[in-house]
Amino acid sequence: MLTVSVVIPTYNRADLLSSAIDSVLAQRCPASEILVADDGSTDSTAQVAMGYGHPVRYLQLPHTGLPAATRNAGIRATTGDLLAFLDSDDLFLPDKLALQSQAMAQMPEAGLVYSDALFFRTQPTEAVGHVLDGLPSPTGWVLPQLLVGNFLAPPAVLVRRTALESVGLFNETPDFFAVEDFDLWLRLAEAFPFTYIPGDVAAIRRHPGGISRNTTRLRQGVLAVLAAFDRRSPAASQQYRTARHEAYALSHAALATAEAHARCWRPAARHTLQAVSHLVRLPGLGVPALHAWRRRSKLRGDAAR
Repeated sequence: MLTVSVVIPTYNRADLLSSAIDSVLAQRCPASEILVADDGSTDSTAQVAMGYGHPVRYLQLPHTGLPAATRNAGIRATTGDLLAFLDSDDLFLPDKLALQSQAMAQMPEAGLVYSDALFFRTQPTEAVGHVLDGLPSPTGWVLPQLLVGNFLAPPAVLVRRTALESVGLFNETPDFFAVEDFDLWLRLAEAFPFTYIPGDVAAIRRHPGGISRNTTRLRQGVLAVLAAFDRRSPAASQQYRTARHEAYALSHAALATAEAHARCWRPAARHTLQAVSHLVRLPGLGVPALHAWRRRSKLRGDAAR
Protein backbone atom coordinates (compact mmCIF):
# COMPACT_ATOMS: atom_id res chain seq x y z
CA MET A 1 0.00 0.00 0.00
CA LEU A 2 1.33 3.42 -0.95
CA THR A 3 1.93 5.80 1.92
CA VAL A 4 1.11 9.53 1.69
CA SER A 5 2.97 12.43 3.26
CA VAL A 6 1.32 15.85 3.39
CA VAL A 7 3.59 18.90 3.51
CA ILE A 8 2.06 22.11 4.90
CA PRO A 9 4.39 25.11 4.46
CA THR A 10 3.44 28.04 6.66
CA TYR A 11 4.49 31.46 7.90
CA ASN A 12 2.62 33.42 10.60
CA ARG A 13 -0.74 31.82 9.93
CA ALA A 14 -1.48 30.35 13.34
CA ASP A 15 -5.08 31.53 13.01
CA LEU A 16 -5.64 29.39 9.90
CA LEU A 17 -3.24 26.50 10.42
CA SER A 18 -5.62 24.43 12.58
CA SER A 19 -8.26 24.40 9.85
CA ALA A 20 -5.70 23.19 7.31
CA ILE A 21 -4.43 20.41 9.58
CA ASP A 22 -7.96 19.39 10.55
CA SER A 23 -8.90 19.04 6.88
CA VAL A 24 -6.06 16.53 6.43
CA LEU A 25 -6.98 14.63 9.59
CA ALA A 26 -10.56 14.40 8.29
CA GLN A 27 -9.53 12.55 5.13
CA ARG A 28 -11.42 9.36 4.30
CA CYS A 29 -8.01 7.82 3.50
CA PRO A 30 -5.64 9.06 6.21
CA ALA A 31 -2.15 10.38 5.53
CA SER A 32 0.74 8.50 7.11
CA GLU A 33 2.32 11.79 8.19
CA ILE A 34 1.55 15.52 8.16
CA LEU A 35 4.62 17.73 8.17
CA VAL A 36 4.17 21.40 9.09
CA ALA A 37 7.22 23.22 7.68
CA ASP A 38 7.46 26.60 9.40
CA ASP A 39 9.37 29.38 7.62
CA GLY A 40 10.43 31.08 10.86
CA SER A 41 7.02 32.19 12.14
CA THR A 42 6.93 34.70 14.99
CA ASP A 43 3.33 33.99 16.08
CA SER A 44 1.95 30.90 17.83
CA THR A 45 2.39 28.58 14.85
CA ALA A 46 4.72 26.24 16.77
CA GLN A 47 2.28 25.82 19.65
CA VAL A 48 -0.61 25.12 17.28
CA ALA A 49 1.30 22.49 15.29
CA MET A 50 2.92 20.77 18.25
CA GLY A 51 -0.41 20.59 20.06
CA TYR A 52 -1.63 17.84 17.72
CA GLY A 53 0.77 14.96 18.19
CA HIS A 54 0.96 11.99 15.82
CA PRO A 55 0.66 12.01 12.81
CA VAL A 56 1.39 15.77 12.79
CA ARG A 57 5.05 16.73 12.96
CA TYR A 58 6.54 20.22 13.23
CA LEU A 59 9.69 21.42 11.47
CA GLN A 60 11.05 24.82 12.48
CA LEU A 61 13.13 26.56 9.81
CA PRO A 62 15.01 29.85 9.51
CA HIS A 63 12.99 32.46 7.66
CA THR A 64 13.71 32.72 3.92
CA GLY A 65 10.45 34.07 2.51
CA LEU A 66 10.69 31.47 -0.26
CA PRO A 67 7.82 28.95 -0.40
CA ALA A 68 9.96 26.64 -2.54
CA ALA A 69 12.62 26.38 0.17
CA THR A 70 10.01 25.66 2.83
CA ARG A 71 8.29 23.00 0.73
CA ASN A 72 11.61 21.38 -0.12
CA ALA A 73 12.63 21.19 3.54
CA GLY A 74 9.29 19.54 4.25
CA ILE A 75 9.73 17.05 1.41
CA ARG A 76 13.19 16.06 2.66
CA ALA A 77 11.83 15.49 6.17
CA THR A 78 9.09 13.08 5.01
CA THR A 79 9.16 9.45 3.87
CA GLY A 80 5.84 8.78 2.09
CA ASP A 81 5.66 7.18 -1.35
CA LEU A 82 3.32 9.97 -2.44
CA LEU A 83 3.49 13.68 -1.65
CA ALA A 84 0.64 16.14 -1.23
CA PHE A 85 1.01 19.89 -0.69
CA LEU A 86 -1.36 22.08 1.27
CA ASP A 87 -0.78 25.76 1.96
CA SER A 88 -1.72 26.65 5.51
CA ASP A 89 -4.58 28.93 4.45
CA ASP A 90 -6.20 26.29 2.22
CA LEU A 91 -8.11 23.07 2.86
CA PHE A 92 -8.29 19.53 1.56
CA LEU A 93 -11.77 18.20 0.83
CA PRO A 94 -12.51 14.82 2.49
CA ASP A 95 -11.94 12.55 -0.54
CA LYS A 96 -8.71 14.18 -1.78
CA LEU A 97 -6.24 11.51 -0.68
CA ALA A 98 -8.55 8.55 -1.27
CA LEU A 99 -9.31 9.48 -4.88
CA GLN A 100 -5.79 10.44 -5.86
CA SER A 101 -3.82 7.75 -4.03
CA GLN A 102 -6.10 5.09 -5.55
CA ALA A 103 -5.38 6.52 -9.01
CA MET A 104 -1.64 6.41 -8.30
CA ALA A 105 -1.88 2.75 -7.26
CA GLN A 106 -3.80 1.87 -10.43
CA MET A 107 -1.48 3.82 -12.75
CA PRO A 108 2.09 3.19 -11.59
CA GLU A 109 3.51 4.94 -14.67
CA ALA A 110 1.95 8.28 -13.69
CA GLY A 111 4.28 10.76 -12.03
CA LEU A 112 1.47 13.06 -10.95
CA VAL A 113 -2.30 12.97 -10.61
CA TYR A 114 -4.40 16.11 -10.41
CA SER A 115 -7.99 17.21 -9.97
CA ASP A 116 -9.98 20.41 -9.74
CA ALA A 117 -10.22 22.68 -6.69
CA LEU A 118 -12.64 25.41 -5.72
CA PHE A 119 -11.81 29.02 -4.84
CA PHE A 120 -13.40 30.66 -1.79
CA ARG A 121 -13.03 33.90 0.13
CA THR A 122 -14.41 33.29 3.63
CA GLN A 123 -16.36 30.01 3.61
CA PRO A 124 -15.38 26.95 1.54
CA THR A 125 -19.07 26.18 1.08
CA GLU A 126 -19.37 29.42 -0.89
CA ALA A 127 -17.25 28.77 -3.99
CA VAL A 128 -16.41 31.76 -6.19
CA GLY A 129 -14.81 29.73 -8.99
CA HIS A 130 -12.64 26.73 -9.78
CA VAL A 131 -9.00 26.19 -10.74
CA LEU A 132 -9.93 24.51 -14.02
CA ASP A 133 -12.57 26.99 -15.16
CA GLY A 134 -11.84 27.51 -18.86
CA LEU A 135 -8.68 25.41 -18.68
CA PRO A 136 -7.83 21.98 -20.15
CA SER A 137 -7.67 18.78 -18.09
CA PRO A 138 -5.61 16.39 -20.21
CA THR A 139 -4.33 12.94 -19.24
CA GLY A 140 -1.10 11.42 -20.52
CA TRP A 141 1.85 13.37 -21.87
CA VAL A 142 0.53 16.84 -21.08
CA LEU A 143 3.64 18.94 -21.75
CA PRO A 144 2.30 20.94 -24.75
CA GLN A 145 -0.94 21.85 -22.95
CA LEU A 146 0.98 22.73 -19.78
CA LEU A 147 3.43 24.91 -21.68
CA VAL A 148 0.59 27.15 -22.87
CA GLY A 149 -0.42 27.81 -19.28
CA ASN A 150 -0.34 26.25 -15.82
CA PHE A 151 -3.58 24.41 -15.04
CA LEU A 152 -2.31 22.77 -11.84
CA ALA A 153 -2.57 24.06 -8.27
CA PRO A 154 -0.37 22.51 -5.53
CA PRO A 155 -3.32 21.48 -3.28
CA ALA A 156 -4.96 19.72 -6.24
CA VAL A 157 -2.03 17.42 -7.12
CA LEU A 158 -0.47 14.28 -5.71
CA VAL A 159 3.12 13.51 -6.79
CA ARG A 160 5.04 10.27 -6.77
CA ARG A 161 8.21 10.68 -4.70
CA THR A 162 10.37 8.69 -7.11
CA ALA A 163 9.26 10.97 -9.96
CA LEU A 164 10.03 14.05 -7.91
CA GLU A 165 13.45 12.77 -6.94
CA SER A 166 14.28 12.04 -10.58
CA VAL A 167 13.59 15.59 -11.81
CA GLY A 168 14.55 17.56 -8.68
CA LEU A 169 12.54 19.48 -6.12
CA PHE A 170 11.05 22.98 -6.29
CA ASN A 171 13.48 25.54 -7.72
CA GLU A 172 14.41 27.99 -4.95
CA THR A 173 15.58 30.74 -7.34
CA PRO A 174 13.97 34.05 -6.23
CA ASP A 175 13.05 34.77 -9.88
CA PHE A 176 10.67 31.81 -9.67
CA PHE A 177 8.84 33.11 -6.59
CA ALA A 178 5.14 32.15 -6.86
CA VAL A 179 5.77 30.19 -10.09
CA GLU A 180 8.13 27.56 -8.69
CA ASP A 181 5.28 25.06 -8.94
CA PHE A 182 4.86 25.73 -12.69
CA ASP A 183 8.56 25.07 -13.22
CA LEU A 184 8.33 21.77 -11.33
CA TRP A 185 5.20 20.62 -13.20
CA LEU A 186 6.98 21.27 -16.53
CA ARG A 187 9.99 19.22 -15.47
CA LEU A 188 7.72 16.39 -14.35
CA ALA A 189 5.64 16.57 -17.53
CA GLU A 190 8.79 16.17 -19.64
CA ALA A 191 9.55 12.87 -17.93
CA PHE A 192 6.24 11.33 -16.83
CA PRO A 193 2.60 11.08 -17.89
CA PHE A 194 -0.01 12.83 -15.74
CA THR A 195 -3.50 11.62 -14.87
CA TYR A 196 -6.60 13.74 -14.38
CA ILE A 197 -9.13 12.59 -11.77
CA PRO A 198 -12.47 14.47 -12.00
CA GLY A 199 -13.88 16.29 -8.98
CA ASP A 200 -12.94 18.95 -6.44
CA VAL A 201 -10.28 17.84 -3.97
CA ALA A 202 -9.29 21.12 -2.30
CA ALA A 203 -10.55 24.57 -1.35
CA ILE A 204 -8.17 27.46 -2.09
CA ARG A 205 -8.57 30.74 -0.25
CA ARG A 206 -8.39 33.96 -2.26
CA HIS A 207 -6.82 36.97 -0.51
CA PRO A 208 -7.39 40.53 -1.81
CA GLY A 209 -3.66 41.28 -1.72
CA GLY A 210 -2.37 37.84 -2.66
CA ILE A 211 0.56 37.27 -4.99
CA SER A 212 -1.81 35.75 -7.57
CA ARG A 213 -3.20 39.26 -8.12
CA ASN A 214 0.20 40.74 -8.96
CA THR A 215 0.06 40.22 -12.72
CA THR A 216 3.41 41.84 -13.43
CA ARG A 217 5.36 39.72 -10.96
CA LEU A 218 3.57 36.52 -11.92
CA ARG A 219 3.99 36.96 -15.67
CA GLN A 220 7.64 37.93 -15.32
CA GLY A 221 8.08 34.73 -13.35
CA VAL A 222 6.33 32.71 -16.04
CA LEU A 223 8.66 34.18 -18.67
CA ALA A 224 11.63 33.14 -16.50
CA VAL A 225 10.24 29.60 -16.25
CA LEU A 226 9.69 29.42 -20.03
CA ALA A 227 13.23 30.68 -20.68
CA ALA A 228 14.58 28.01 -18.32
CA PHE A 229 12.60 25.38 -20.22
CA ASP A 230 14.07 26.59 -23.54
CA ARG A 231 17.61 26.33 -22.16
CA ARG A 232 17.03 22.97 -20.50
CA SER A 233 15.14 21.24 -23.31
CA PRO A 234 15.86 22.82 -26.71
CA ALA A 235 14.57 19.75 -28.56
CA ALA A 236 11.24 19.81 -26.73
CA SER A 237 11.07 23.57 -27.17
CA GLN A 238 11.34 23.08 -30.92
CA GLN A 239 8.96 20.11 -30.97
CA TYR A 240 6.25 22.10 -29.15
CA ARG A 241 7.07 25.46 -30.69
CA THR A 242 3.40 26.33 -31.32
CA ALA A 243 2.58 25.88 -27.61
CA ARG A 244 5.74 27.78 -26.72
CA HIS A 245 4.85 30.77 -28.94
CA GLU A 246 1.35 30.87 -27.46
CA ALA A 247 2.77 30.80 -23.95
CA TYR A 248 5.14 33.69 -24.62
CA ALA A 249 2.45 35.68 -26.42
CA LEU A 250 0.01 35.26 -23.54
CA SER A 251 2.47 36.40 -20.89
CA HIS A 252 3.76 39.36 -22.90
CA ALA A 253 0.18 40.43 -23.66
CA ALA A 254 -0.73 40.26 -19.96
CA LEU A 255 2.35 42.30 -19.07
CA ALA A 256 1.54 44.87 -21.76
CA THR A 257 -1.96 45.26 -20.33
CA ALA A 258 -0.67 45.60 -16.77
CA GLU A 259 1.93 48.18 -17.77
CA ALA A 260 -0.62 50.16 -19.76
CA HIS A 261 -2.98 50.24 -16.75
CA ALA A 262 -0.05 51.62 -14.72
CA ARG A 263 0.60 54.20 -17.50
CA CYS A 264 4.07 52.78 -18.07
CA TRP A 265 3.90 53.26 -21.81
CA ARG A 266 7.41 52.25 -22.85
CA PRO A 267 7.39 48.77 -21.25
CA ALA A 268 3.77 48.37 -22.40
CA ALA A 269 4.85 48.99 -25.98
CA ARG A 270 7.83 46.64 -25.62
CA HIS A 271 5.68 43.78 -24.34
CA THR A 272 3.06 44.44 -27.02
CA LEU A 273 5.69 44.05 -29.73
CA GLN A 274 6.95 40.86 -28.09
CA ALA A 275 3.40 39.46 -27.90
CA VAL A 276 2.77 40.24 -31.57
CA SER A 277 6.08 38.66 -32.62
CA HIS A 278 4.94 35.37 -31.08
CA LEU A 279 1.28 35.65 -32.11
CA VAL A 280 2.05 35.90 -35.82
CA ARG A 281 3.82 32.53 -35.64
CA LEU A 282 0.63 30.82 -34.49
CA PRO A 283 -2.01 29.32 -36.81
CA GLY A 284 -4.22 32.01 -38.31
CA LEU A 285 -1.69 34.66 -37.25
CA GLY A 286 -2.83 34.15 -33.66
CA VAL A 287 -6.45 35.23 -34.16
CA PRO A 288 -7.93 31.88 -32.99
CA ALA A 289 -5.66 32.00 -29.94
CA LEU A 290 -6.87 35.53 -29.09
CA HIS A 291 -10.50 34.40 -29.28
CA ALA A 292 -9.71 31.40 -27.05
CA TRP A 293 -8.03 33.68 -24.48
CA ARG A 294 -11.07 35.94 -24.33
CA ARG A 295 -13.44 33.00 -23.86
CA ARG A 296 -11.24 31.56 -21.14
CA SER A 297 -10.94 34.91 -19.36
CA LYS A 298 -14.73 35.29 -19.28
CA LEU A 299 -15.15 31.80 -17.87
CA ARG A 300 -12.51 32.28 -15.20
CA GLY A 301 -13.58 35.73 -14.07
CA ASP A 302 -11.87 37.52 -11.21
CA ALA A 303 -11.77 34.59 -8.76
CA ALA A 304 -8.84 32.92 -10.50
CA ARG A 305 -6.58 35.97 -10.04
